[in-house]
Amino acid sequence: MARMNIGLCIALVGSAWLAACATASRDTAFRAEEVELFHARQEAGIVCTTAPACDEAWARTRTFIAAHSATRIVQADDAVIQTAFPHAFGYVYLAASKDVDGKGGTAIRLKAMCRGMYDSDGDAGLLYATCAKSVISVEEGFRAWLEKRSE
Repeated sequence: MARMNIGLCIALVGSAWLAACATASRDTAFRAEEVELFHARQEAGIVCTTAPACDEAWARTRTFIAAHSATRIVQADDAVIQTAFPHAFGYVYLAASKDVDGKGGTAIRLKAMCRGMYDSDGDAGLLYATCAKSVISVEEGFRAWLEKRSE
């Protein structure tokens, strides 16, 4: 009986240790992905200095959003382009804004979001890893899309 209790204790301590390691590993991955998301978000924008260049970039932004969002555009004017909130979890939806940057130019910024990425308390949601990869991919491709010239 004593041997069984010792074995049970060792198994419980081992399980707790593995759970702690797994939690620490998830937390480390979460922090690393949050940093990568921050950098992608910082790069998901441009500043244009002339009205024709901004008009062209804004039109290309709308095309990009239509091509990369899981949902349709529900608002599009001179300041905001926004897609609908998806019904299902794990799908990317997008918004863009255009405003004066304070230095004489106009800033166009894209924000990719994914339903199910975060819990209601702001912690990583069930689909965090999948969503983070999708959001990073979309945001990293935005600047190249805008800079690409049609031939």
